Amino acid sequence: MVDAHVHLEKGSYCIEWIQEFIQYALLRNINEIYFLEHTHIFKECSSLYDEMSCYNEYQNNWYRKKYENARPLKEYTDFIDDMKKERFPIKLKFGLEVCYSSEHIKDIENIKNMYSFDFLVGSIHFIDGWAFSHKKQLWRKENYNLNDLYKRYYELMYELADSNLFSGLAHPNSLQCFGAYPIGDYDTECNRIAKALKENNMYIEESSGLAINYGDTELGMSGKMLKAMILQNIQILTASDAHIPQDVGKLIFEMNDLISKAEQSSERVSQQTAYPQQW
Repeated sequence: MVDAHVHLEKGSYCIEWIQEFIQYALLRNINEIYFLEHTHIFKECSSLYDEMSCYNEYQNNWYRKKYENARPLKEYTDFIDDMKKERFPIKLKFGLEVCYSSEHIKDIENIKNMYSFDFLVGSIHFIDGWAFSHKKQLWRKENYNLNDLYKRYYELMYELADSNLFSGLAHPNSLQCFGAYPIGDYDTECNRIAKALKENNMYIEESSGLAINYGDTELGMSGKMLKAMILQNIQILTASDAHIPQDVGKLIFEMNDLISKAEQSSERVSQQTAYPQQW
């Protein structure tokens, strides 16, 4: 089993920190980890946060503090080079989680071309500058037009997938972080995203991050989106969004079970369509 989204930023770049994550991975039968870091912890990526830091005072203060403690990206890439010389009991990949916005495609291209990561995963953390998943900006779904909000969210995901900049799409269920679940019929949007992922040879995460970090009761992406991904044969990678070793591999088994059941259901529907019952 794979955990395709594990952050290192809460510890130092040393082999002992990596080994702590591996220890918990082995306990949960994880045989591959995708390690990554947020772009907001690196000085070279500061331009990606121009719009969000201007959105309101809270976000400006949040990013200013992040930038004050930001690391040089070379510190991370040097660490990756060192770790690739080591031998570990499971397979490891090292990459970057990039906050996507269409205003900064050129900046993202520069990062991609300048460094040789194993993977680059794109995330929608902001909707037109609004950092919707920050707990200190907790919002109530009753105060928003959820249909419009989800349509914009899915539009941004499509742009990300269509940009041809990334290896994968991270946690596509992030907007439901405070209980705002999709309520409309978004088949068109989900199918459009799935086709863009297929055209650009990308994977999508089935993420337990909201369950682990926000207490979300609905595991993984919406049923409609999962179905769209399966029908387009998109690679689905399970991901915990762990920020500490103890969370590596959490709920991965359960998500694999969800994927398996959705695949079986889609296969039954396909068979019924191909061989309609004769009367």
